[in-house]
Amino acid sequence: MYINLMVIIDDIGSFPLPYGTVKEEFNRIYPEVMEACAEGEKLENKPEFGTFTNAVKESLWRKINSGLDVVNYPQHFDMHRQFLEPLMKHQTEPFIVDRKYAVIPELYVAEQEAKKYYEEKGEALKLKVCVTGAIELYLKTDFGYNVYEEVLLNIAESVNRFVKNSILNTKYIKTEVVSIDEPSLGFVDLLNIDKEGIIKALDKSVEGTNIKKQIHLHTLKSSEYPLNSYNIDVITGEFASTPKNMELISKRELEHNDKFIRAGVVSTNIDYKLGKLAENGIKKPNVEMLVDTYDYIENTYRKLKGRFGERIAFAGPDCGLGSWPSQEAAQEVLRRAVEVVRKVEGSRHKLQ
Repeated sequence: MYINLMVIIDDIGSFPLPYGTVKEEFNRIYPEVMEACAEGEKLENKPEFGTFTNAVKESLWRKINSGLDVVNYPQHFDMHRQFLEPLMKHQTEPFIVDRKYAVIPELYVAEQEAKKYYEEKGEALKLKVCVTGAIELYLKTDFGYNVYEEVLLNIAESVNRFVKNSILNTKYIKTEVVSIDEPSLGFVDLLNIDKEGIIKALDKSVEGTNIKKQIHLHTLKSSEYPLNSYNIDVITGEFASTPKNMELISKRELEHNDKFIRAGVVSTNIDYKLGKLAENGIKKPNVEMLVDTYDYIENTYRKLKGRFGERIAFAGPDCGLGSWPSQEAAQEVLRRAVEVVRKVEGSRHKLQ
């Protein structure tokens, strides 16, 4: 396990499409872009993919310019289809994706833009890669809650192939952390599989990788699984939207299992926010009305520092921002997370 020397500020992944980008067109061409990347084609030579490449470029730079230490690739496509469709279409064995097709096309764009980043900043772009987890993908198969461990572990092997293909290490770009997204874990109590089976799937998803490994959960009721896993390093807690998550895990548990926390310090539940504003007669809120105040973010983070101390390794928004109404609002969430965490930590640190 690495030793946490400073808190790294990152994001979860999903982000609104740029203004003017038609979501239906983006979704239509996404599978074609993925296939082209798998076949080794250069996207810059494919003008028909401009909707994809231009959207990813603009979103990536929005994230970079917010000041994040580590930038998650902009995830604009459905988190299940992104991985399940190539898995089902290109199988070498049942539910095991062909390594060639275990690609995330956004990373191709990120690699190209990283050269520009290097020219501007003189350093490599630090990247985070989120991959939808095996339990989450399994729930989208025809098996549903009826869990066959062999199938689950094969899906975990597919997740592992996406993870390994996403680890970049060049002069211009470096994958610093990978995150397995398991938002249903803890909410779905009908899975007929024992605790050990779930832990096996988590471990298999990220095994054989010498990199920081997070798991993204929406409730820490399910923290017992990553706490007892061998390969997961960091557990995400959505604390700004759901402060009760603080009560579901302790510093002692983290220390005993040698785990760390990614602290969610800005709430991203946009449906709840819009609903509350609508109740007050505000149907077209501005950015200031949507984003948590600096005081709320700081109070949340200071409470977390008091509870978890040096066991906080990462901090940022609770969850992704794909459903937010504009890139401007989403970028402000990232910017405030950066500003407040750096203020509390006492310096404008940079990841070494």
